[in-house]
Amino acid sequence: MNKNYNIRSYVFIALFAALFVVMSAISFKLSISQVPITLQTLAVCLSGLFLGARNGLLSILLVLVLTAIGLPMIHGEGGVAILYGYTGGYLFSFLWSSLIIGYISGPLLRNETIWRSKIAAFITLFIVMELFGSLFVYLFGVPWMMHSLGFSFQKAMSAGCYPFLIGDALKSVLAAAIGVSLRPSILKLRETTGTRKLETTGTVIG
Repeated sequence: MNKNYNIRSYVFIALFAALFVVMSAISFKLSISQVPITLQTLAVCLSGLFLGARNGLLSILLVLVLTAIGLPMIHGEGGVAILYGYTGGYLFSFLWSSLIIGYISGPLLRNETIWRSKIAAFITLFIVMELFGSLFVYLFGVPWMMHSLGFSFQKAMSAGCYPFLIGDALKSVLAAAIGVSLRPSILKLRETTGTRKLETTGTVIG
C-alpha cells in the first residue's frame, strides 16, 4: 500500500471518528432507560460500510482511545470511567460491529447479482445493519449493564434494549438506504483508501 493510500485512510478514519463523536453528542434519555438514545449505531454502521473492516474498526478505536485519555468524546464526557461504566459493553461492541459490517458489506457491494434489484440490495444491507449494527450490540451491552448495575436480566433488557429496538431498526433502514444510494461512491472510497487492494492480497477484507 503506497503513501497516498495511507494518507487517505488516516483522513477518513479521523472523519468517521468525528462523525461518531458528533452522533454521540446527539442524545437524550428516556425515563424508563439508563442508556441514552443516540445516533451512535448509525455512525458505526456507516463506518464499516464506507471504510471497510479494518479502517472502520480503527475509526471507532480512535474514539475509545481518545476517550480513555480524558477527551470528551462520548456524550461530551471522557475518561476511563466512561468506558467501564454501565454503557461500556455497548461501546466496546461497536468495534466489532464496525469490523463485521465492513467485512460483510464489501462483497455485497460488489455482488452484481444482488444489485440487479435495488430492493434486494436494500433488504440485504438492512439485514446486515440490523443484525450486526443493532442486535449484536446487545449481546455485550446488556450483560455488562447487568454486571455494572446489579440488574436482573429482565431489568437490564427493559432499561437497555427494548426501548431502543424500533429506533435501531430505523437507523438500520437509513444506513441501508445510504448504502444503496451511494454505492458507487462507497466503492470508490474503498478503492482509494486501499481497502480493496488489501483485500485482494488477503491482508484484510472490507
